[in-house]
Amino acid sequence: MDFANKILSLREEHHLTQEQLAERLCVTRQAVSKWERGLSYPSLDILRLIAKEFSISMNELLDLHQKEKSEEYKPIGYKNFGFSFLYAFLFICVLLVIIFFNLALQESPASLWEQVFYNVLLIFIDLCVFCLLVNSLIPFSKVVIEYNDYGIRIKGKGKGVELPYSSLSLIEIRTHGNWNSGTLKIHTYQKTYIIYALKDLNQVKTGLDEIISLQKAENNL
Repeated sequence: MDFANKILSLREEHHLTQEQLAERLCVTRQAVSKWERGLSYPSLDILRLIAKEFSISMNELLDLHQKEKSEEYKPIGYKNFGFSFLYAFLFICVLLVIIFFNLALQESPASLWEQVFYNVLLIFIDLCVFCLLVNSLIPFSKVVIEYNDYGIRIKGKGKGVELPYSSLSLIEIRTHGNWNSGTLKIHTYQKTYIIYALKDLNQVKTGLDEIISLQKAENNL
């Protein structure tokens, strides 16, 4: 039995409403509702309160005696190739500007140093856009972040980087304006990994936070 069904079954067995259980655990009714629908997981402290409230062990609450950990990875973070198309378009536009600018210079009285200065400036801008384009394409994979019962994997060259849950310290996101896409930063106790550009950043962060919280709770038992 998964956690969502377990918490629902325990609440109904003790004849409690969602509001009553929420009050005993000092959380909102909406939080209890999300647990029972499998949309979120409680923190480790709340899990301990739940176990104490229903007089069961954490092993029984999480069904750890029945659960076998899986090594199969599941996708959670997807690449947003929209940024790649945008940078490719900008790269081509600046390249065309360089070409037409140099054609126009053939009939211009501009001095040599002016021609060199503007060419260097435009080429520098185009190189910056090209770097952004490459950064948005690598790794060239639809799925960028995966997880299993042991940790998460950041796709890249070869098998990618595998990070056990115990090594993770913080997850941050940085969206671009009103877009729910951008950069994800995964901090470990030794290194920070930057992943760009991801779709649905808020959902990815929420999902990872919940998965990590639950896995760390199981590991701390």
